[in-house]
Amino acid sequence: MEMAAGVIAAKARSMLGEQLSAQDYEELLHKRSVAEIAAYLKNGTSYAHALKDVRENNIHRGQLEDLLRRESFRKSMKLYRYSESKQQQYYKLHMQQIEIDLLLSRIRVLISQAYEDAIAEFPLFLKAYTSYDLTKMGNVRSFDELLEVVKKTMYYDALVPYRVKKGQENDIAYTDIETTLHQKYYAHAMDTIHDVLKGKSRKQCHDMFATKAELDNLTKIYRFKKYFQAREDTIRDSLVPLYHRISKERLEELLASPLPLFLKKLKEGPYHLHLEDKEDLYVEYYTQAYLYKMAKRNVYFAQDAPTVYSSYLVVMQRELDNIINIIEGVRYQVNSEDIASMLVY
Repeated sequence: MEMAAGVIAAKARSMLGEQLSAQDYEELLHKRSVAEIAAYLKNGTSYAHALKDVRENNIHRGQLEDLLRRESFRKSMKLYRYSESKQQQYYKLHMQQIEIDLLLSRIRVLISQAYEDAIAEFPLFLKAYTSYDLTKMGNVRSFDELLEVVKKTMYYDALVPYRVKKGQENDIAYTDIETTLHQKYYAHAMDTIHDVLKGKSRKQCHDMFATKAELDNLTKIYRFKKYFQAREDTIRDSLVPLYHRISKERLEELLASPLPLFLKKLKEGPYHLHLEDKEDLYVEYYTQAYLYKMAKRNVYFAQDAPTVYSSYLVVMQRELDNIINIIEGVRYQVNSEDIASMLVY
């Protein structure tokens, strides 16, 4: 094992040991306010350092979530600093995913016109790492301004076809933009993996990214069929055209299947998703659980730095999503059993 791989693997496994336990989640699920959640995270978990200056009784949801995101990014940078220069393009894929999420977030703000609410939650702590000016992005008020901010980045050509004039933000084709950006990202990721990595590292990282893309596709198919009764061509156009464990022919079968048969095929398919037989199925739980288990196994057993790095990010993001789901559940007074059903750990 090379030095970089050894350091990254050791640090990732050490940080994995600091993750929230089942008991921690049980305690958090019984908290009834953001202040109580903040206090528990501050006094009994690895988030203590990130929250050391927080006055629990005064913190609101947005502030807490921002601090948690900062801490997750800090942890990722603890691994990134040991990456080899010849593999930097691969490690930048993580930041590019964040950039796309921020772009989509700003486009949603353009559509909703909720500029004041967005200011407090914009992650300016990332401005030293993004390919576009994050401060300028936070001040965007039109699609033309958005295009100007990303003019020298990989996102410009993808966004230009969806340009609308100022005052026509309600006409922004958000779903089409989201699909285009995700398709572009995965195509770029696969090219990067092929060009930068070699041997087993290339194979395992391709497996990670391709698995995530396919699971996202399956989730999208389910949601289109369940909630929108969408046509096959509409669903197909929204997917990332990447075939890994599911062949193109198999995917076409899934697209053509009515919802009950589609779910049956998911259970029997290459991912063997253990779906429950219930009306209101939260299919994301099963796809995320599969990816989480795969990533956690890689952190413990993979021998190369890129695989361990990407796998740790998946596990870390899952924990962050879990905490935010709990915070949002408390905010909207969701039953603790319902919140628990969304958590993957």
